[in-house]
Amino acid sequence: MRNFWKLSILFLVAGVFTMMLVLSGCMNSPALPSAPTLSATNITTTSITLSWTESSSVKGFDVLESTDGTNFTTIASLGPYANSYMVTGLNSGTLYYFKVSAYNEGGQTMSNIVSVRTLYAVVQTIPVGNLPYGVGVNPTTNMIYVTNTNGNTVSVINGQTNSVIQTIPVGVGPRGVGVNPTTNMIYVANWNNNTVSVINGTTNSVIKTISVGDMPFAVGVNPTTNMIYVANYYGDTVSVINGQTKSVIQTIPVGNRPGGVGVNPTTNMIYVANFYDNTVSVINGQTNTVVQTIPVGNGPGGVGVNPTTNMIYVANFYDNTVSVINGQTNTVVQTIPVGNGPDGVGVDPTTNMIYVANFYDNTISVIDDQTKSVIQTIPVGSGPYGVGVNPTTNMIYVANYYDNTVSVIN
Repeated sequence: MRNFWKLSILFLVAGVFTMMLVLSGCMNSPALPSAPTLSATNITTTSITLSWTESSSVKGFDVLESTDGTNFTTIASLGPYANSYMVTGLNSGTLYYFKVSAYNEGGQTMSNIVSVRTLYAVVQTIPVGNLPYGVGVNPTTNMIYVTNTNGNTVSVINGQTNSVIQTIPVGVGPRGVGVNPTTNMIYVANWNNNTVSVINGTTNSVIKTISVGDMPFAVGVNPTTNMIYVANYYGDTVSVINGQTKSVIQTIPVGNRPGGVGVNPTTNMIYVANFYDNTVSVINGQTNTVVQTIPVGNGPGGVGVNPTTNMIYVANFYDNTVSVINGQTNTVVQTIPVGNGPDGVGVDPTTNMIYVANFYDNTISVIDDQTKSVIQTIPVGSGPYGVGVNPTTNMIYVANYYDNTVSVIN
């Protein structure tokens, strides 16, 4: 019995001692570090500088990076006195997300998440023909088609090598160009002989020449319906070409001097900019009739459509603005100031970025579809007109009219 009581006392003392150790550990465990506040500065095409506020009771910091805002990877581990870090080796024109973790023995706390896009950059300049004007892109084949107005040719650029692989003779004074990536057919509006040249993208040869209206200027393609819409500048009409029969099936009266065409394949709506009317004619692709006329800025030319957001962007040449049309209501919801003499418009529906060529500024205005604001202005060649976008490679191609070149923007 005496031994029993001795053992009981020993167990009791051991339990109390253990409890004291646990309580002592809890009392000595440091508090979590205060959460740092993160910001980004010194943004270039390939680097970003991150800065954060000091954090108390910290043992170190981890810098984390993401390209989708959800899945983060640790890219740097720093000491307790660090308050900045330069991230290098980034891709130009790319959206990144960053956060910083402050940690000690007690655990970790996370900063706010900072999203920032690196600057866009011209990565190459490609010599093409004489007075390049329009740009069409086939994202499936990664081929780019550039009309050379004074050369009566189309330069074919391989998007993988960014080099001209062929020059195709077409009609007289080629201007606008449209591409159907589904059929791999390219449609070129020949200004001076009222025709459209149809190029087979597999052979890169003209397989048919279609007569259209007076002075065809711009081309829009609906790859879903395989219908092609050609704006006839002096005819004040739009010729509708059936891509299967390669023939004009209808001629639609629009406004005064139509010079730009944009197509939304999702809604089957076509938007035609009337340069002298300062309006946009909205054509229902099912009935091929004008269902609405929208007032925009002064001298509307290029038209770009974002099928993802159903927003239409119209470059107003004399206003130095871009009118943003909501495709659901067919009303102008915003007017964005851009550079001098905006004309060509390219849209990337994957990144929701819009690229506007400013002819007199020799620049490209980059518009964020979400904020409807210019986020960057990129210097290019002399007299930029046409803009083509490959959403698969995130490459932008700009025809520089007076340089006889194409600027490639990453």
